Amino acid sequence: MKQGVNDVMKSEYLRLIQDIVVNLFFLSIGVLFFVRYETVWIVIYILTVITLTLLGLSQLIEIIRSKTPKKLKDYLPVLSSFGFTIFIGLFPVNFFRFVHIVFGWYILINAVIQMIDYYVYRRDSLKGASLLFIKSCIGFVVAISLIFVPRDKLWVLSLVAGIYFIFHAVVSISEDIKDLLPDNTKNKVRKHLSVAAPVLLAAMIPQQFFFSIKGMIKQNKMELDYNPYDDTPADLEVFIYLKESGPESLGHVDISFKNKIYSYGCHDPENRELFGTLGDGVLIVSDRNSFLENAIQNDEKTIIGYKIELTENQKAIIQKKIDNLLARCVEWSCKAKIAYDSGNSMDSCIDYASRVFKTCRAKMYKFIEGKYKTYFVFSTNCVLIADYLIRTQELDLIKISGIVTPGSYISFLNQELLREKSCVIERTVYQKETI
Repeated sequence: MKQGVNDVMKSEYLRLIQDIVVNLFFLSIGVLFFVRYETVWIVIYILTVITLTLLGLSQLIEIIRSKTPKKLKDYLPVLSSFGFTIFIGLFPVNFFRFVHIVFGWYILINAVIQMIDYYVYRRDSLKGASLLFIKSCIGFVVAISLIFVPRDKLWVLSLVAGIYFIFHAVVSISEDIKDLLPDNTKNKVRKHLSVAAPVLLAAMIPQQFFFSIKGMIKQNKMELDYNPYDDTPADLEVFIYLKESGPESLGHVDISFKNKIYSYGCHDPENRELFGTLGDGVLIVSDRNSFLENAIQNDEKTIIGYKIELTENQKAIIQKKIDNLLARCVEWSCKAKIAYDSGNSMDSCIDYASRVFKTCRAKMYKFIEGKYKTYFVFSTNCVLIADYLIRTQELDLIKISGIVTPGSYISFLNQELLREKSCVIERTVYQKETI
């Protein structure tokens, strides 16, 4: 469905009021984490017990209503919900230890990611490797402390949570208030005010949005566009790819500029490590329409496309960035292109890069130096190329701070679509037509 900004601006002021009320609530929670953090955690404990109980009951009701035969594995979610509820209900102290352990593992995972980043930075001779190593070591120490010595550290978690809630609320309220300001003042304020969701929450946004789309389609509240061919494409488009399950459910971001798609990923199957999460970075440059059609028809992806309006100066800046990017690349041939150039059959070439070449005759490049030489799913990923091209201060288009994920882009672009005089002028949802 193509959704213009005029259709969604009717409820703008109501949205602003709702946002301010919600963020005042978040601000109150943040303050309470500082002044009465023990009370806050008790409330969180009670809400967790209630939520798990209701979740278990809803799962049980769904099973009872279902007329299809059930296996033992179908009852595991219900048993898990009720089992954990009973456990923390009888032994509340274990809930607080569990919270420490969860935060500890979260910090540990981030420390491992930073250590892999350190390896990538060292291998590619990038600046900042020493800082990553120090941050990773500190993360390991804190994580081990929380996991294995979980007592009397609730105040540490409260401090972190309080700071985030307060900062998030203040920035979000300021964002809403600035929409009432004149345009020039609004743009100046926005440059300095933005906050990102925690990376794990932002990572879940694409899948949440995917299921939201499915729900709206079933209720006839959203229509789909089955044909990606556009006679009047915008100069700049941001495409976010979604799938229901698997690694691709975290989303993927591509940029289209002047009818060309720029897609970055770990597309060389001969140079991958860590289960495909680390390897040579490959930049695909393809015709917009055929690339999107391949993703929709052959890979069966749901694609959300956002059209962004540009000034002539902004177009020139993006074109210069693309030229500088390609200047650091050498052309790379996938298996299908090697077979094609040799006059051989491409039928046996089934990796992703080969499938794209067979369908789109896309050009592919590898980087000879710099930040994009090595792809790593948690840092130098598809979003990094998008950031380089369009999330810069000189363009003033995408205002997201912190760790940026496809989920961050969805959240920001959806918010911008609702704003008056936004550069995001249209959203289209593409999907394969089912017969």
